[in-house]
Amino acid sequence: MEAEPETGSERPTTTTTDTVVGLEPLGLSATSNFLVGAAEGLQEFDFLWSDFPADDQPLPTTFFDTDFSLVDISHQYAAHRPAAGPSRECTADLATNPPIDPSLSHEATHTHPVVSRLPSLEPPSREASSRLVPSQTTTSYQPFSVSEQAPAICPWRISPDEYQELSRRIGLWATVAPHPFILPSRRTLSRYLEGYFRGFHAHMPMLHTATLTATELGPELILSLAAVGALYRFEHAKGVELYRVAKALINWRLDQLHEETISRLTSTSPGYAGFALVPGDSQHDRPSPILSHGHQGIRLLQGLLVLMAITSWGEKALVRDALSMASQVATLVREFGISSPEDSSTRETSWEDWILSEERRRTLFVAYVQFGLQCTAFNVPPMILNQEVRLNLPASAAEWEAQTAVEWSNFYNNAPWPPRPFQETLEQLLSGAPVHHEGSISAFGNYALIHGLFMQIFYARNALGPSVDSRGSLSEEFIKKMEAALRAWQESWEATHESTLDPSSPKGPLGFNSTALLRLVYIRLNAHTGPFRQLFTRDPVIIARGFTDGKITVCNRSPHLDRAILQCIHALSIPVRVGIAFVARTLTLNWSFQHALSNLECAFLLTRWLRGLAFAVEKSGLADLRPDEQKLLNMVVTLVHETELADSLDGAQDHASRIRKLAASVARLWAETFKGFQVFEIVYVVGQSLSIVADTLERE
Repeated sequence: MEAEPETGSERPTTTTTDTVVGLEPLGLSATSNFLVGAAEGLQEFDFLWSDFPADDQPLPTTFFDTDFSLVDISHQYAAHRPAAGPSRECTADLATNPPIDPSLSHEATHTHPVVSRLPSLEPPSREASSRLVPSQTTTSYQPFSVSEQAPAICPWRISPDEYQELSRRIGLWATVAPHPFILPSRRTLSRYLEGYFRGFHAHMPMLHTATLTATELGPELILSLAAVGALYRFEHAKGVELYRVAKALINWRLDQLHEETISRLTSTSPGYAGFALVPGDSQHDRPSPILSHGHQGIRLLQGLLVLMAITSWGEKALVRDALSMASQVATLVREFGISSPEDSSTRETSWEDWILSEERRRTLFVAYVQFGLQCTAFNVPPMILNQEVRLNLPASAAEWEAQTAVEWSNFYNNAPWPPRPFQETLEQLLSGAPVHHEGSISAFGNYALIHGLFMQIFYARNALGPSVDSRGSLSEEFIKKMEAALRAWQESWEATHESTLDPSSPKGPLGFNSTALLRLVYIRLNAHTGPFRQLFTRDPVIIARGFTDGKITVCNRSPHLDRAILQCIHALSIPVRVGIAFVARTLTLNWSFQHALSNLECAFLLTRWLRGLAFAVEKSGLADLRPDEQKLLNMVVTLVHETELADSLDGAQDHASRIRKLAASVARLWAETFKGFQVFEIVYVVGQSLSIVADTLERE
């Protein structure tokens, strides 16, 4: 097979044979760039961490266009790189953002602002050229960071008077609690609330922290927040106790509201039964009981959403509660108007009214994405369909996190983010049209949209046939349509200043979390993983078996599968660049459980693909691999070379054995990222499952 010449290298092209005897150890390959190890070979893949720094960028959308070869794109990219070595300075030029020296510290790379837009192989567009860099557009932008909040507005602080009132109100419901309950002390309760706001709030930003008070939140929501916060303080037993009490109080309140409606049915007969109704006494003339309680009804819904998160991702014994709560939440979000279109023409409003409206909108979108995450993890139908969501997308973080009415007004009245209806924007994406030209979409908006795209895959997969083990594949037309939508979505992600791949960025985690869903969508386009991962069981052995029993359908090797593999490789490059051991010890604080769900499927697809390549090479030799597959294979080798497992690839007697060892190393690296302490059981189970997979592949 004719070896691919390396762009930018003076090494001559050589020829390899299909059978290699006495292979040199990996790292001194003299035969082509297959399983490269030499320094000049590794430089070809510097873009995995140098040119696209992991704290700002995913790979450019050009890499995911299946109309072009990855080899050609890589060569074109290499030809456009600056001839000089990597610069230590980060330029704000939108078209020629040079690489960042990987030897620089994390702090050093942040001494100059790095624009959100990715380096692209395409000529800079007019929109991109006219877009201001973040330092110009956000002179006074100060994202919410709990560590920087003034003590007076720390949302977890509870005054003695507020604590006394909270204790009094909970005492009135002593008979409702499932067991004798003693409210934690004021300082302990504050500690738990701090755990929530420091650890979980940014992943579900539905509470307006600048204006919160304990009295206004209400006992049900406070106990729900404290339950999650206790988990983030690793006081799991207390967290479960608080969960049980919060659940009992919320259910009691909802039952009381429902009872108001039921009791009316005992005092009169309905008009459809032939009885005359008192004028104005129709059930249809009355608002829903939950709506009649104003914003306190939203607080009950928010409490349920927080509890649904605990139960979905916590201990197995609680998962049943999560799925039953989903039905309650779906009913409430419909009552609160998730299907009611919003008026985008009127901009005249006060800060107080805007907060109420935006908090409602964000709460309903949190419910929508929670249903999407349950669908992702447990393969259950989402309780709210895409067609039902008629809201505008959430506002920008700058508006949402403004601390005063004046600060908010400055952002709101000059915002480049016009209200965008979810339905229209999703339709634009599905047509492959750009959605960011009229103004960038918020990180929360992009997050909701990628959930919408994921659900399109779920619907399409389930429409293939009634059998869960159906071998049907998605049509070529549908795959191309979704790939165009994903590229349009990524362009929107890049145009959003809030987007980042740094899990600890002050911009918040929603941009980072969105990329986990992006990878899942690419994977689900090419592999029917949903019904076979068995995450509901929480049994690592059963979950790991899904990697090896052959039940999961994966598309044949193709440019479409190549793009999904590229996403998996980039997902692995982030912990490799940051440091596997470092990620293992900080994952709990900075990474959402969504990355565990995504990385599990990335590990499956990448190891499955590598094992398939090994079989093909063993059967037909290296000539059976397309140039793009060789390129991807070399990327994986490059990553493993940057870890402590580099030596594990040595000693194999043939290329097929090397590739099998590479698959085992990939599984081991992902398993190692979950070695630390975890808040949610599902993350621990994913780590255990990957360890079993790695053990199995190493034995092979």
